[in-house]
Amino acid sequence: MPSTRVTIASNAKQSQKAPLIIPPSTSCNPASPVSFRSLVIKTAQSKLRLKKASRIFIAGGKELITEEDWKAALKDDVVLLISIGEDYVGSRNEESTNIAYGKQSSAETNGNCPIEILAEKAFIDDLSIKQLETTACTLPGIIHAVAQPDLHPGTKFPIGAVFVSKGWIHPPLIGGDIGCGMAWYKTTLTRSNVEGDKGRKIAEKLRGLEGAWRTQKDREVWLRDDVDSRSCSAGEEWDASLGTIGAGNHFAEIQVVEESSQQDETVDSQYQLHEDEVVLLVHSGSRGYGGDILKRYTADSTTSIKEDERIATRYLEEHDRACKWASRNRDLIALRFLACLEPSDQTWELGASTASSSSPIPEELLRQTQLYIQSRKVVDIWHNNVSTTHWPPSAPPAEQFQVYIHRKGAAPTHNPHTSLPLTILPLPGSRATPTLILHPTFSASTAHGLTNALSLAHGAGRAMSRAKAASYIEGKYKGRSEDLLRGDFARGTKNRGGEKGRGEDVNGGTWVVCEDKQLVWEEAGEAYKDVWAVGEDLVRRGVAEKWGWCRGKVSYKVRRE
Repeated sequence: MPSTRVTIASNAKQSQKAPLIIPPSTSCNPASPVSFRSLVIKTAQSKLRLKKASRIFIAGGKELITEEDWKAALKDDVVLLISIGEDYVGSRNEESTNIAYGKQSSAETNGNCPIEILAEKAFIDDLSIKQLETTACTLPGIIHAVAQPDLHPGTKFPIGAVFVSKGWIHPPLIGGDIGCGMAWYKTTLTRSNVEGDKGRKIAEKLRGLEGAWRTQKDREVWLRDDVDSRSCSAGEEWDASLGTIGAGNHFAEIQVVEESSQQDETVDSQYQLHEDEVVLLVHSGSRGYGGDILKRYTADSTTSIKEDERIATRYLEEHDRACKWASRNRDLIALRFLACLEPSDQTWELGASTASSSSPIPEELLRQTQLYIQSRKVVDIWHNNVSTTHWPPSAPPAEQFQVYIHRKGAAPTHNPHTSLPLTILPLPGSRATPTLILHPTFSASTAHGLTNALSLAHGAGRAMSRAKAASYIEGKYKGRSEDLLRGDFARGTKNRGGEKGRGEDVNGGTWVVCEDKQLVWEEAGEAYKDVWAVGEDLVRRGVAEKWGWCRGKVSYKVRRE
């Protein structure tokens, strides 16, 4: 085979291009050390300066993944479009769209699928809208799609989106971090314990929170179901991560409730937030376990599963197990933090880093500790999952049918265990920005939850890709990135937050623990949308009320322990 002459170009900026001669000794097999793929990626990194090049497309949107893809596509003068993770930019032809999005049954796709975009004030870019529309109109069974105000592009499918399907389940719409979500826990700390320089001292105390917690037997007991005592253990390989936060946008944050209008005598005080309380917000998921499930169920490029197929039952069983695992993970993270924050309380001794990890723990003590954690929990939600419900929400029971609500970066409006509406749920920004206290609402104007697919935004949503944020933030704070970790670093004023917030800067005041410099840049507040704008869009559309807000005092990402 003679040499092949091609052009490589940036997918995002296609005027940025370079020629490439591919020698005849190069292999079409992507797994080969001398593959076309590896040569193209390396050349894109050096000539196009795409340091995180990871995906390759040809015109029309076909992504080159398999050996057969490369054999079919490679010819003289072909243009290879290199992506750093974003989806194909440009018009797709029908063949490319069907392959890339797993279109398996054209008879069951809905080219006119209703799409609701809840954003008005919050910015949403064209790529994420394109991903939303393409997904809604090309995957089988989709009958309703919603763009939350925090919508932003994913690798192939958007984040901050909700898809309602009839008869079909789509694992990639949930992603690999199955069960990822957030939980609020109350602490006995007071505002004065975390204000000013005391916040820095609290941050310094947060140690011993990385690495495996105790023995595998202890972890299996921790993962037992409250009802039937069956364990949702994923095996030692994945259970070793139990009780750890993980990378990316996951965090645990100590917050002060700055404002709360929640005064409901019918709701137990445990499930309410009151001004000046100090709470712990934990954001984490199923760690590597959920990713392993996604990989196994999409290994043959499967995107969609018919609900009556045997594989659908197996997937949902593993999905539910991962959701339980993730919830237990948040509880264990809270235990480890409370052991640092309230060291004199022997209730949390099993979470202390000084506790012996080799000595056996009586099962009764483990179960009792779990009950203590539950007594501190305000709310716990999943925002990466699929759930079943009756649809449409406002229709008479005889006219409803079962649907699957796929959430990727979207919060539910109902408690998954009781099916009752949630009283409150968190809407966090990124570090050094507030967390809003939302109350979901239902009315005839929103068809009692149909408009927003029984879901709300799960956070502020990225305004910049990780690559762009790393470059921009690093340049903005060149030589002083440590400022981003300081609670006394002035970030400029932002006066929001109702009566108590008027004239008061609601940003800043957060001490950050993050010993991964890349994450310091990627997760900076400037990389995210304005959480107030996201919240205001939800209120404007009548799907939520803002009941207050919390200020982060200490935000924990990772220590290199």
